[in-house]
Amino acid sequence: MKTRIITILSCLVVFLVANNSVARAQYDGKHEWRAVWIATVNNIDWPSRPGLTSQEQQNELIQYFDLFKKMNFNAVVLQVRPTADAFYISEIEPWSIYLTGDQSKAPDPLYDPLAFAIKEAHKRGMELHAWLNPYRVSQDTLNIRQFSNNHLYKRNPEVFQRHGKKLYFDPAYPETREFVTKVIKDLVTRYDLDGIHFDDYFYPNNDFDDSRSFATHSRGYKTEDKMAWRRENVDLVVKMLRDTIKAVKPYVKFGISPYAVWRNLREDPRGSDTKSYGYTNYDHLHADILLWMEKGWIDYVLPQLYFNIGYDNADFNILVKWWRDNSAGVPVYGGLGTYRLEKDSKIPAWRSSEEIRKQADIIRRLPVYQGVCYFNAKNMKENRLGINSVLNTLYKNPSLVPPLKGFDTTVPDAPVKADMYKKGEVLYFTWDNPAKDDSKGKKLSVYYHVIYKFKKGETPDFTKGDSIVTLTGEESFVMPSVGYSSYTYYVTALDRLFNESVPVKFK
Repeated sequence: MKTRIITILSCLVVFLVANNSVARAQYDGKHEWRAVWIATVNNIDWPSRPGLTSQEQQNELIQYFDLFKKMNFNAVVLQVRPTADAFYISEIEPWSIYLTGDQSKAPDPLYDPLAFAIKEAHKRGMELHAWLNPYRVSQDTLNIRQFSNNHLYKRNPEVFQRHGKKLYFDPAYPETREFVTKVIKDLVTRYDLDGIHFDDYFYPNNDFDDSRSFATHSRGYKTEDKMAWRRENVDLVVKMLRDTIKAVKPYVKFGISPYAVWRNLREDPRGSDTKSYGYTNYDHLHADILLWMEKGWIDYVLPQLYFNIGYDNADFNILVKWWRDNSAGVPVYGGLGTYRLEKDSKIPAWRSSEEIRKQADIIRRLPVYQGVCYFNAKNMKENRLGINSVLNTLYKNPSLVPPLKGFDTTVPDAPVKADMYKKGEVLYFTWDNPAKDDSKGKKLSVYYHVIYKFKKGETPDFTKGDSIVTLTGEESFVMPSVGYSSYTYYVTALDRLFNESVPVKFK
């Protein structure tokens, strides 16, 4: 009996040590961020077209969420502000044209798409990160006349600038920084978000016409230093956003998904051995992502590694290791481009979804990386080149979101009254939680639950991902009862940061 108690205690110690470690060496079989970008701009993913009824919009989103839950994903990155418009009820910006087709028109009947998405994601044990584009305002300047009366452009047109056929905020104006920060603060304050997410669209390119703003807001920079001035304009807003998010809700994650090439080695000794000479973060988008990581302004970086293994100008292997080596301790996720899969692709590697499997395997073996995000959601819905079979092989069991550096690691209280019973061909699990939601915007004590199963007689090892039956945001679970008597079952509680309680055995 004494030996058995020691064994169980040792198992729990291993479980807790593994659970609370914030520095994952590599994929451990249990912790991995598995996410999908859901793009709304131009109705790439959702909704399928503007003007659907509210029920049709909700049904389409639920279909995505159910699919991702079935495939054992644990996060979605939903684009909620594609062009200075809103996929949520806002007093600051108008409704998105990609939602209703008219900035002055709300969904019919009225509902809040973002609140709905958050609720449905959490119910399925998935994080929801709100994806925003900071400066893009319109994909076509011909649409300006269709802006709603409450659009900022109607009140303050001088802070905007055309670039080709598109319209952007000019990042140089203090009013721009203040407005974008106001939008983010409103989102973080009112919604139960897990993260704020920006992609790679900062300045559209280095030919941006900002002569007017430079003349009035140069802050002492000379004309020959204009590129540095632009980078500082972006630095300022990134820092402001970071400070604002953490002041409102410290547990909300702030991540950025940059273009894969920061700079080329030929241009900078710190750059990657690539040949992306016409488009880089630093020189064209004016995004000094290395600085942001070194300063600790972002909680994770998600480079868009949309190049195949062996590609001459930008080899996936080179880029994935470059971000590992230059992350300055910031956790890294890998952005993988399932959209590149085409049966007639000019690049042979993209004619098979095996390319994605290889890339995901490479990332799993690299320290610093904590998971992946796929672009884009529709690829799984249409099962492009059989990609779902590849992902089902990669993700056979649910996984927990790995803890991020700098966040609270306090474990929540364990569930109580864990009972299970068989009724017909169904096995029912029920439990209670002693800790409740304080509903005040503070870190919630319990958010999700994990159910494990082990063969009877074996010592439970809670560090194994293949022992997880489900990750759920519900407070009960049902499953077929076939073979259940050969197993023992346990439940744990997770807070919103996926810190995990000690396990409790079902009776």
